Amino acid sequence: MTYRYTFVVPMVVSVVVLSTTSPLRGQTPEEIQAEPIVKLQPGATGVPGQCLTQQELDLLHQLDALRRPTVGVEGVEQGDDAAPFDPHYFVGSWSFEGVLPDSPLGEAGDFVGTETVRHVNGCTYESVLEATVADEPVTITSRMIYDRDARYLLRIENDSRGFELLKMGRVGGDPGGFFSHHWETPSISYAGEALRLQGRTYITSPFAYRLQLRLAIGNDPFTNFGSIWWDRLDDTP
Repeated sequence: MTYRYTFVVPMVVSVVVLSTTSPLRGQTPEEIQAEPIVKLQPGATGVPGQCLTQQELDLLHQLDALRRPTVGVEGVEQGDDAAPFDPHYFVGSWSFEGVLPDSPLGEAGDFVGTETVRHVNGCTYESVLEATVADEPVTITSRMIYDRDARYLLRIENDSRGFELLKMGRVGGDPGGFFSHHWETPSISYAGEALRLQGRTYITSPFAYRLQLRLAIGNDPFTNFGSIWWDRLDDTP
């Protein structure tokens, strides 16, 4: 079908729960003193060719360089700040594969192909996806826009089968550097049916991510619509 994307950022290794008065279990005061707590610095300095600010990129770099576990959770003064999501993660070439069930969007079968994502400017990206679905060729051109402050990702897909999908939803993360884009589409009319899609793009690696899909037909509830895996073909970013 057409649903794989989505966003990660490789970085921090593990997370432990913060005590308000003492270092976390397994982490000595010497370890914390040797590598001070990492915080996002004030300011919003733009960087040519990037979505994130210089301060956010510096935070990512510092978290990635840590040799100790991260400390605490976002918003706790004694803890490291959580990593921001960087949509530049998607830039580059990817292969993908999965199996989609039978639906009004097409016959059941393998969904395989490649996707190339490029940065346009600011927090805007474009992609071209070439695939086969049940041995039929499909081309999907997309535009992604990320609202850095709201942590909200919008993806507009134009599918060669004759429909457009507007995937929108927030990107959430944790102090371990794992991110999920939970999205849903407005209803579209296709093959005589009212269809809605929702999904989760789950990013846990700089080299791969997974898209989990659900489909609702008419007033029926959402049901599983398969999973698709993306694997990076280059070393970008």
